[in-house]
Amino acid sequence: MDRESLFVATKDDGDTYAFDETLPALPLPELSDTMQRYYASLVPFGTAEELAQSRSIIEQFQNGVGAELHAKLKERASKMKNWLGTWWEDYGYHLLRLPLLPYQIMAMPCQMNLVDIPETSDYMLKTLARQIHHTLEFWDLTRKGTMKPLSSNGGKIKYSSALYKHFFSTTRVPGLEQDHIEKHFLSKNEGNGPNHILIGAKGRQFSFSCVHEDDSILTAPEILVNLQRLRSILDYEPEGDGVAALTHDDRTNWAKNRNHLREISEENKRTLLSVENSVMVLCWDEHCPNDAEQASQLSIYGDYHSRWADRSSCLVAFKNGHFVYTGEHSCYDGTISASFATFMQLSFFEVPEPDWSEAHNTKIIPIEELKFQLDDTLKSEIQRVLKEVEERGIDVTATFTVFDDYGKEFMKSMKLHPDSFVQVILQWTYYKMHKEIAPTYETALMRHFYNGRTETLRSCTSAVHDFLKASSNTSTTDAQLIKAFRAAVNEHRHMMDEARKGNGIDRHLFGLWCVAYENKLDIPALYDDPLYAKSGGGGNFVLSTSTLGFTPNVGFVAPMTFDGYGVFYAITSDAIYINSTAYRDSIKTSARKYNIIFKESFRRMRKLLEQLKTDSNL
Repeated sequence: MDRESLFVATKDDGDTYAFDETLPALPLPELSDTMQRYYASLVPFGTAEELAQSRSIIEQFQNGVGAELHAKLKERASKMKNWLGTWWEDYGYHLLRLPLLPYQIMAMPCQMNLVDIPETSDYMLKTLARQIHHTLEFWDLTRKGTMKPLSSNGGKIKYSSALYKHFFSTTRVPGLEQDHIEKHFLSKNEGNGPNHILIGAKGRQFSFSCVHEDDSILTAPEILVNLQRLRSILDYEPEGDGVAALTHDDRTNWAKNRNHLREISEENKRTLLSVENSVMVLCWDEHCPNDAEQASQLSIYGDYHSRWADRSSCLVAFKNGHFVYTGEHSCYDGTISASFATFMQLSFFEVPEPDWSEAHNTKIIPIEELKFQLDDTLKSEIQRVLKEVEERGIDVTATFTVFDDYGKEFMKSMKLHPDSFVQVILQWTYYKMHKEIAPTYETALMRHFYNGRTETLRSCTSAVHDFLKASSNTSTTDAQLIKAFRAAVNEHRHMMDEARKGNGIDRHLFGLWCVAYENKLDIPALYDDPLYAKSGGGGNFVLSTSTLGFTPNVGFVAPMTFDGYGVFYAITSDAIYINSTAYRDSIKTSARKYNIIFKESFRRMRKLLEQLKTDSNL
C-alpha cells in the first residue's frame, strides 16, 4: 500500500469524477418489504402486547397513509437518480439548533507517532508546514480530477467521488430555522475556485494564498516561513476580538449575529466570504495535550475563540505538536475523513522531509489579517458565547484507546467477518454494563449509488439478542455461547449486505416522513409508536457506531442520545483503534468504563473461540 497507487489516478482510471453520473440510481424498496424488515427490527425490544400493537399500526400505515406517501416518494424517485436529494442534509442535520461543537462535529486524532513524527513543541512548526503542504496536495488532486476514483472488488464496484468536492471550501451557513450548505469549491473543469487558506489563532484570523502565480501549490519550506512570521505576531501582540466564537452559539443565535455582522458594512460581507470560502482552515490551539485522547477531547472544546465551526475541514494544531482533523458533519461522511487521514499518514511516511534550508531563500508570501467591524452588540455577544462555552465545558467526554491483543487476522482465521465481530462485541459490552439491550446504529456505506451517502443498519438483530440472552444465562455452555455468537455475527453480515444493496429501513422511513413534512400532512402514527423510538427510530439509537475501515485512522462524533454512547473504530491486522464518546452529565454512562469492558469482552471471546476451535468445523 503506497500513496501513489492508492490516490493518484492513472490514464486508465480517468478523471476522479468520470463515472459519478453513470452510477446506478439509489434504490427505493417496496413499502411492504421495508415494513417487514422494520417489524423484525422491533422484535428484540417489545413485549408480545407491544409487538401486537406495533403490528396493527404497521398494517394501518401500510394500507393507508403509508401507501399514499410511498406513491409520492415513488413518483419523486422516477424523476431523480437519488430520491433522498438534499433531504438528508436539510432535515437530518440542518433543522438541529444545537451548537456544532461539541454536539455535531466530526473529529479525528492524527496519530503522528504511527509514522515516527515527533509530537513535540520543538518540531511543531515544521510538522505543521508539512501538514498544510500535504493537505494542499490532496486538494490539488481533488480540484484537478487526478484523485484515483474509489472502487472495490477489482474495480467492479465504483463509488461516488462527489463528496470530495465538499471537503474543501465548503461551509454550513446558519439559518433562523434551518441551515444550508454553501459550496465554493470548483474543480478545474468547473472553473477557478478559491485558493487561500485561513489561519485562526488567539482570537484572530489570517489568510494567505496557497498557490504560486503558475497555480502550483506552496512548498513546505515556503509555508514554514509564513508560519514563523505568524508565530512571531501571535507571541508578541494582543489577542484579537474572537469573532469565531460566535460560530459556537446555537444555530439560531449565530444566524442572527451573522446577519447583523453582514449588515454593519460591505467590508464585513467580503471578509466573511473570505473566511467561509477558504480552501481549508487551520486553528492554532494554544493547549498542550499529552496524547491522542487528550487531543480528541480538546478537538471539541479547546480555543473556541479561534476556530470557525461551520467549516467543512479544519486542521487543529496544538502548541506542543499534536494534531487533530475536524469537520462539519453534514457536508460529508467519515469515509472521506479516513481517506484524507490515510493520505496524510502515507505522505509523512513516504515523502522525505524537506530541505528546510530552502526557507532562507523563499519569496515572501503576503499575509492578510481578516478583521471585522464590530459594534457593541456583537462585542457583547462574543463575550456571552465565550462564557456559555466555558459553562458548557466538556459536555461530551471523548476517549481514545487501542486494543492490540489481536485484530482482523485472528477474526478472519475464525471465519468471522471483522466488522460484524466487533459489532456483536460492542453490544455485548453494553449489555454487560447496563443489563439491557441497546438499539444500535451502524453506518452502511451507500456511495456506490448516485450521490449516495449512508444507510442505517440496525445492528441489534434477533440473533444478536439471542446471543446476549445466552451470555447471561448460567446454564449456557461455552459451546452454545460460541454457536450463538457465530449466528449473531453471520446475521449481522447478511443484514449489512442487504442494507448496502438498498434494502435498509431507516432512510425509507425518513423519506416517507419527509414527504409528509413537505406536503404539510399529519405525521403518521407509525412515528409515534413507542417501539419506533425504543428501537432507535427518530435518532434514538443508544449505541451510535461506525467503522472507519482497515487503517489505524479513527474519529468520532457525540452520542445520539443523552444516555448513549458513540463507539467508532478502525480495524487493522493486529489491533482495533477505538474513539468512544459519552455525555459527561449522564449518570448512566461512562465512556472509559465502556472501553475497559469492551477490551475484556474481546479477550474473553478470543479465549472461547480458541478453546472450541477444534469443535467449530474450521
